[in-house]
Amino acid sequence: MQKLITTILVALALAGCTKTEPQAPEAKLTPITIAQFGHVFLYMPLYVAVDKGFFKDEGLNVNLVSTGGDEKTFAAVSSGSAQFGVSDPTFAAIARERGQGGKVVAGVVRGVPFWMISFKDGVKTAKSPTDLAGQRIATYTAPSTSYAVVKKLLQNNGHPVKAKIVEGSFGSLLAMLKAEQADIAQEIEPVVSIATNDGARIVYSPAAELGDFAFTGMTVSDDYHREHPEVIQHAVNALARAMTYIKDDFDGAVAVAQKEFPELSPAIVRSALTRLKEQGTIPPSPMLEEKAWKKAIALRKEIGDIQGAGNYAENVDMKFVQQVKQK
Repeated sequence: MQKLITTILVALALAGCTKTEPQAPEAKLTPITIAQFGHVFLYMPLYVAVDKGFFKDEGLNVNLVSTGGDEKTFAAVSSGSAQFGVSDPTFAAIARERGQGGKVVAGVVRGVPFWMISFKDGVKTAKSPTDLAGQRIATYTAPSTSYAVVKKLLQNNGHPVKAKIVEGSFGSLLAMLKAEQADIAQEIEPVVSIATNDGARIVYSPAAELGDFAFTGMTVSDDYHREHPEVIQHAVNALARAMTYIKDDFDGAVAVAQKEFPELSPAIVRSALTRLKEQGTIPPSPMLEEKAWKKAIALRKEIGDIQGAGNYAENVDMKFVQQVKQK
């Protein structure tokens, strides 16, 4: 089991892997590169858009490149080595403060896609952050969003919860639980489904506390935003169509997910995708609302990544989503 989990997590976080959408014979397609944090299950709308040919229908030939980091993803966009980036959208605002602005043109993952899991019988299901008192909670290392979310929860709006954050590298948290180095781990899918299939329980969902949240977006540089609005529109059209497909043909989406992550059992794939759909982590459209953006910016301010306002109007442009024309 540990070997299986390790294989899956390496596949999720692997940097440098590429995937090119098959080209239609003799078609005149515009080549674009989309840099992503990694080959991550949460990015299923992106993979559906590639697999089902929605980008190709929009005249685009997509090359997916994994960077291994949010900052690296935006750097690829800023340098022009990628036209689009899929990662934490707040890095558009972070980069703007450093003189390299960008625009978020679509949402990809919505809300906080974390679930707290535990193998220990003594850990009770929590109804609020106060119920986490006394626990050792494993997160990815700071300044990850995972760490920031737990830190915010434990601050509990000025009424601190006495619990300990135990930091671990991406892919190590389940092992930490089993080695009793932590009581609870905050994880993402499909790791949550792998763990629950192995006897773990979901004891808390931060989404209940944080609500709508801009977790992952599709970003372009300011220059590309100004010079290639028609290409952006086609890319957003494809992404929107993929989200509709996941909603309307769930079995078809499961089949795509199984193809993307063949190392997972069909039962794990279906469980993971079902949870993402039911919680709204896979959104019904690429619209990124201002309230969700403000929550994400506020979190980044708390951990010191952003000093300024991170203005929505300056960093986010939803006109392409508003103009989506689905086929």
